[in-house]
Order: sequence, then structure tokens, then C-alpha cells
Amino acid sequence: VFITYSCAGNKENEVELDPKPLSQILDSYVENGVWPFLYSRIEHGITGEVLYEHLAVNNRLIPNNTINGDTWMRIWSMSKLITISLAMDLMEQGIIHLQDPVKKYIPEFSNLMVAVDIDGKSITSSDYNNFDCPHNLVKMDSIMTIKHLFNHRAGFYYALTQSTCLNERFASMNITRAEDGGELIKLLSTLPLIQQPGESYFYGMNTSVLGLLLERVTGKSLNQLFIDRIAKPHKLDGLSYTKPKGVSLIPPFTGRDGELRKIFDGELDIFGGEVPAYSENNNLFLGGEGMLGTPDGYIDFMRLLFFNDGNLFLEKETVQKMSSKPNVEENDYGYNTGFGLYLTSKTHMFEKDILRVGGYEKTKCWVDRKNNLIGTLFSQANETQDSDGLSNQMEQDFKKELYKQLNKGI
Repeated sequence: VFITYSCAGNKENEVELDPKPLSQILDSYVENGVWPFLYSRIEHGITGEVLYEHLAVNNRLIPNNTINGDTWMRIWSMSKLITISLAMDLMEQGIIHLQDPVKKYIPEFSNLMVAVDIDGKSITSSDYNNFDCPHNLVKMDSIMTIKHLFNHRAGFYYALTQSTCLNERFASMNITRAEDGGELIKLLSTLPLIQQPGESYFYGMNTSVLGLLLERVTGKSLNQLFIDRIAKPHKLDGLSYTKPKGVSLIPPFTGRDGELRKIFDGELDIFGGEVPAYSENNNLFLGGEGMLGTPDGYIDFMRLLFFNDGNLFLEKETVQKMSSKPNVEENDYGYNTGFGLYLTSKTHMFEKDILRVGGYEKTKCWVDRKNNLIGTLFSQANETQDSDGLSNQMEQDFKKELYKQLNKGI
């Protein structure tokens, strides 16, 4: 049994969408067993008008199918933009600066070591695919800065590197079970970096380390910082580090075996098999991976950043800096802005100059500043049969249809 519903905005909106072909795409991927459910919501960035909403769900896999814009889900790396936005808020006040050394605030990281291969090259620049354990370790030869935490050049990583040695050591620490940020700092201070700070881009726990730094700077937990600076003053619901009372989370799914099923314990393995607890008494707040969110809640956060003429949170110049193309060579795909956002190229095949964020279980949100749109496409599936690198065929088909409509101005 597959449940679907959809709605579209009225003709008074400057943007009008034909929901039928968009919904047919989502329906087909659920009906064919590729996705457990797909929920999309597209709003006008300024007015908040819902221009499109649709749910397709496999009722066999998810019998309680009350999934909507207020449904809580694990958003994983979509947490990063929120942490970086908090850091930018502190920078506007002159409390921290991009070029500040990390050790200024976390002295435990003053003597971090760097893993190298038998030729003395860092693991990220090594020519080898297999490594002898344990790795040789060398001292840092450059200063790790806050900017390196922003742009994933600090040298922190997940348990998914090309080095089994590093992965096993990382996993053995049970990082998500640390009592609080202080204990996590102690654990990370014993873990070698995968490269010298600033050497190259390597995706990992860098934003969570940024969150630890913000806790040290302010003397508040990351959770309290989020409440005090974003949630409470801007009346923002739908984002949290802890699971609200009475909420049951949708289980995670995978298609890694060629057939859609619930994930087994340990298969969500970026931390080595453990996942964030989300419990009410939790005192560990992972700024890169640790939040829960609703589709509507994340849309409201994006509206606060990108469609708030009053600049009640971040200044316009700050948001422009966060969302601009970095000084790199042009390409036809897109760019990591260095501030938790991915910006598609102006020469992209079908979605040009779009800001995107995404999570480990295929939660996606995007901002279209030209058309004043904020869109979400949420599921809870780590791997799907239509995966294509960081994207998937379903998302590409959906976006192609969406921008075919927008470019024609139906």
C-alpha cells in the first residue's frame, strides 16, 4: 500500500507549480521499492506560502504513515550550517575570528599528532592503498585555525577513511557516548589527524570540533547557544539536539543489499557503528551531526538566514559571505562555500545557483534565491539503489522536472 497526497499554491503566487508530474516521480521511486518514503515541501521564501507538498510512503515498511512537515527526523550533516551560523554570530560580535588558532580555545589540541605513511606523507596525500598499523606519527607543522574547522581542512575525519588503522582506532573510542563536550575533547586529543592542518579538503568531524570550541568560548553548551541565539529569539521550532517527549523516530532504511530494508545495528558507521543518543538527559551536542529536525523547522531556519530583510539574526554581508562562490576554478557542478553550504554552478545542467544542504540519511534542503523558494526533500535512508555519489537519480529527476517548470513559467 502506498500513500500519496499533494497540494500546490494558488494563482496569486508569483510561482506556480504543477504538482502532478513532480508527485509522479516521487511515487514511482517509492512504489518500485527504491525509497521507504519521500516527503517534499516547497515554500515561498518570503511569504511562507506552501507551493508544493507531497508524501509518498511504503505502508508496508512504515505502517504509521503520519509523515508531514512537522515530523521529526535525523538530519545529521544539516546540523553543520546551524553550528557555522552560530559561529558567524559570535564573529559579528568580535568574540572569535576565522584566523584564531584552535589551540587558543582548546589547549588540549596543542600537541596533536599527524598520521603518515612509510614515506612520511600524510594519509590523505599518500600513494598507498594499504597501510601498516600502527601509523607513524609526526608533529603538526602548521597552525590549525577556526577557518580550517569551517572548510574541512583541519584534519579531523570520520571512521570512513582509506586507512583501516585510523577507522578502527576512531571506532574504538565510542565518540557518540562521550559524557559531554569536555570528554569528547579528551578523546579527540589522543586521535591522530589524517593530514596537516590546511593541507587539503577532507570531510569529517571538523564542524563538531567547531561546536566544542564555541562551548569553550561562551561557557555554554551548544544546545543552550542554539536556544539563546536562534530558537528562542526567533521563535524557531522544529530543530533540536534532543528528542521531544512523545516522539518516535522513523527507523533508518538502506538498499545496500539491492533490496530496501531496515538498517542493522552498526550499519550507520560514520562513527564506527554508534549513533547520537538524542536523549533528554544528553549533554553531548555534536555540531556536525547531532540534530533532529522537521522539514518545516529547517525551512524556517533557511528563511531566517536568506529571506529576512530585517537581518534579525546575521547581517546581510555575513550571509553573502557564507553563500558565495569561493575563489576556485569554475566548473559545471558546484562548490563548497566553506560555510556549510553547497552552491551549484551557474552553468549547472538544471539547477543553477542553488544553495543546498543534506544529511547522512538523505534529508535535503535547498534555497533558490532567484525564485524566492525554499524546498525540502526528506527521507530516512542511508543508501539507495539509485545512489549516484552524493546525489541520487530520484533527486535529479525531481529537480529536473521542478526547474523545467520554473524556467518555462507555467
